[in-house]
Amino acid sequence: MRAQLIGFAPDLDPETPGILTDCNAIVPTTTGLAAANSLVNTNYPALADPATSAFIAQLLDGTKRVLVADGPRIDEASGGSWVDRSRAGGYSGGGRMRWAVFGNNVLAANRTEVIGQAVPGAGFTDITGSPAASIIVTAAGFVMALNVNQAQYGDAPDGWHCSGIRNQATWAASAASQCAYGRLLDSPGAIKAGAALGSDVVAYKDTSMYLGRYVGPPLVWQWDRVPGDIGCSGNESVVVVGTQHFFIGPSDFYVYDGTVPRPIGGATFNSTATPVREWFFANLNQQYKDRIFGVADIPRDLVYWYYPSTASSGELDSCLIYNFRTNQWGKQAISVQAALLYSSGQITYDGLGTLYATYDDLPNIAYDSSFWLADTMAPAVIQGNVLKTITGEPGPSWLTTGDVGDMDNYVFADRLKPRFRIKPASAQMINFYREDLGDPRIQDATAQMQRARFDFRRASHWHSFRLDFPGRMAINGFSLAINGGSEE
Repeated sequence: MRAQLIGFAPDLDPETPGILTDCNAIVPTTTGLAAANSLVNTNYPALADPATSAFIAQLLDGTKRVLVADGPRIDEASGGSWVDRSRAGGYSGGGRMRWAVFGNNVLAANRTEVIGQAVPGAGFTDITGSPAASIIVTAAGFVMALNVNQAQYGDAPDGWHCSGIRNQATWAASAASQCAYGRLLDSPGAIKAGAALGSDVVAYKDTSMYLGRYVGPPLVWQWDRVPGDIGCSGNESVVVVGTQHFFIGPSDFYVYDGTVPRPIGGATFNSTATPVREWFFANLNQQYKDRIFGVADIPRDLVYWYYPSTASSGELDSCLIYNFRTNQWGKQAISVQAALLYSSGQITYDGLGTLYATYDDLPNIAYDSSFWLADTMAPAVIQGNVLKTITGEPGPSWLTTGDVGDMDNYVFADRLKPRFRIKPASAQMINFYREDLGDPRIQDATAQMQRARFDFRRASHWHSFRLDFPGRMAINGFSLAINGGSEE
């Protein structure tokens, strides 16, 4: 029999053809599954303190600024070192720094200090009169601050405050400037997340959503509640991909395009349910769910969500990976502090000598990686205070298939042959068996790959397999010789 692998789906019946019941360092691709890229150190030293957030800003001339909030500072990656770009006096409070770009200005907010701005090549200064805000978004010529605190209006976790039109420095309400203030009162709770959707702004509470649209004076911004009880508990779990938001709600994963939010990841399995939903929320440390950090890898059609598992005391120690083209899933055990998109700064052969002393010092990145392409942004993380890109040659990975067999009859199996798109240099298989799908799996033989296949012998009602790979690998299915038959 033959099976096409369709990704990590622990919520489904284990005999669903082609699913993985477990895996590590496996990403879904448009043609199957592959080993995850490893992390590669950039040429920047470790930060002085753990990072809480990171951001890349593209300026009007096409140059980019990589900024990291760590401890009381904002540091910028510049010329192989970190340059302190903090406001005078630094930053206090425990709020995560949020970022936006407005023209040629980079904006930063953490709800303790007022909104700050940095012009190209300079550090941050406070914008006089601006609110302290948990979230900032730019849309329709405005800076939109959400979950705000300001002396003039008071502390309003459910409040919004927009700057003057095309002026990030104007924050006094005025019909002439169209600076305005309001609150989202139709549902309880604070605003937890916000992101632009074209020229609109979406504000998320725990269990509700609002679509904000610029309508001009006197109302300026009109906010309509999105039907349903769907929301989002953390700003960084909202990942913007084109004209869609992919986000983690209170009990499922969703996509929102301005109409109604829809669960994601179910179409491949002929189901409207996300096939990782129950597993994920059972393994998520709910106390720290607001710390989830998402980032998109657009060239590979992937969204990475880094989250704290139940084994964590708040640290991001796990990653769930979603392919928005194929509706398939993978996962990885990995610890990070923050995630962002990163540009290599248009590395050239002429500039290699200033970054790496010898060829042996070059990072282990494939020649065909997007990392080497000018202006290409690649996903990156801060791990152990060090900036690293997700562009390295894949390391070890493994996957466990669902069950193949028959509940009424014994099935004799004696050969598993993977269908590789990129064949690894070696691989190992462990086969498992059980009499009933409700029984624990029993570990059987361990076999090394010979002639691109694994030979073993076992009769049972149900068979499943764990495959381990040492490095680069891509696979989209397998064939299993059963009942003495051959699949060759």
